Amino acid sequence: MIQDKDTNIVYFSEWLNAKQGGHPGFFKRLTSLLDKIGIKWDMLKHTADYWARDYMPLQLAEDDYLKYVYRPDYLYKVDGRAQYITDCSESCNELGIQYRTTDIVIDGGNVVDCGAYIVMTDKVFEENDVPKNDKILSDRLEKALRKNVIFIPWTRHSQPGDKETDVYGHADGFIKYCGENKILMSNLRDTYPDEADAIRQVLEYHGYNVTEMLFDVTHPDTDVNWAYINFLQVGNEIIMPCFGISEDKQAMRYISEAFPECNVHAIRMRCVAYNGGALHCLTWNIRR
Repeated sequence: MIQDKDTNIVYFSEWLNAKQGGHPGFFKRLTSLLDKIGIKWDMLKHTADYWARDYMPLQLAEDDYLKYVYRPDYLYKVDGRAQYITDCSESCNELGIQYRTTDIVIDGGNVVDCGAYIVMTDKVFEENDVPKNDKILSDRLEKALRKNVIFIPWTRHSQPGDKETDVYGHADGFIKYCGENKILMSNLRDTYPDEADAIRQVLEYHGYNVTEMLFDVTHPDTDVNWAYINFLQVGNEIIMPCFGISEDKQAMRYISEAFPECNVHAIRMRCVAYNGGALHCLTWNIRR
């Protein structure tokens, strides 16, 4: 799978810049920053939502894209939300991208390439209506993704339409691969310590060295401080969310130490993070 460090262009849904329902001010600040640091960017047309990561195909090699079934329960099971499910076929055709297909239900944000393995949360079994750790689905995923897959545990704490807790089950909301055998992990321990322990144990069992982003602040801002792990890396440039809170400096230190070869920039985005995602969710970065 093409890793973030090997990508050279980032795409956004055209809805992100929409005056109604988008975040045009944030879009302008973000694209200005990309221009400043020399990162190419472009727009995706024919999308139904301003998030981009979850429905666009996975780039497994330079000319190998995998299109999957995008049917997240937090959209199709919630009244009035199914209209935001994007079929990326037209977007890919517009870009001249050819792809192969699988009928497995996947969210792009739930696929994190960690070198020797791809890491996904085990919500993928629920989404495909099979028991957790189903051997047939596991084998099919590994065949489609062309790499062995590690499944980290995810616990449903609420129903699909609840905005107060994680209904997505995306691995990119928990971990980020740092190269070699190193993984940076979110501050999940602050809210669900048992779940954090379970995820860490699985990763360490497979040989990874895990660093958790734990914040030592007097008044933690739990509305947004989960979002630091969902940063964007294109080549050796990293853009991380920040919120004007005490955790910002500590998050910058964690990411800078985990990626010493990268330049780390910060951008305010509280308005976006309140809606359940951050920079990695908003973007689709590939190598072209």
